[in-house]
Amino acid sequence: MNRGIYAAATAMQTSQRWLDVVTNNLSNANTTGYKRDVVAFNDTYVRELRAQGGAGEGIGSMGSGMYVKGEGTIRDKGAIFRTNNPLDLAIEMDHGMFAIETPQGVRYTRDGAFSLNSAGQMVNNGGGLVLSDRGTPITLPPGQIEINSKGEILVGGRTIATVGVFDGSFQKQGSNLYTSVDASVLSRDDVELRPMSLEGSNVNAIDAMVEMISLQRGFEMAQRTVLSEDEASQRLIQSLQR
Repeated sequence: MNRGIYAAATAMQTSQRWLDVVTNNLSNANTTGYKRDVVAFNDTYVRELRAQGGAGEGIGSMGSGMYVKGEGTIRDKGAIFRTNNPLDLAIEMDHGMFAIETPQGVRYTRDGAFSLNSAGQMVNNGGGLVLSDRGTPITLPPGQIEINSKGEILVGGRTIATVGVFDGSFQKQGSNLYTSVDASVLSRDDVELRPMSLEGSNVNAIDAMVEMISLQRGFEMAQRTVLSEDEASQRLIQSLQR
């Protein structure tokens, strides 16, 4: 009976972890460039069952619940919508990120909502400096700004810089930013951007809500199983005492 309690308790713990991930995805359904997270599972312990008290041939296996093996990020492109802001950029490919210089070092993001600070430098919503394909901050002179699909920035018809798009392995840090130890700039021929547009989150809010409801029900079922197993154990102890 204790095995049943352990398995149900493990299911509750796993459901809670999974629910935290789904809830975070749902809360970022409207975050520009956000990529949803997923959870991978494994069995905590698989017991092989054999006939003749364990001495015979194998007749199957019995699990003891699941646990979270790890978390990952789905990098599929989100829907792109037009903003008409000349500094906004959306990456058309599933891969690739913009590089941002922050006080903590270079970070990466799919959020292309850019603007200019008082010094004429191109920055993101957090004030971090947007980096060019040369890895340097971008400073623009006064004038009419135009960015083409390769990230080239023209002011008054003159090319000033090119927005860098980098690819590699990325790890979420928070605040819609990523870290990377191997990111490298993509060549202009490999870059596809949509100017005056932003990429939405790749979270499907309806799917996330359905998943959250299912997880809550699964948690409640596991909770009832623990209570049922505990009551059965108490009845067994009482019968032995009699």
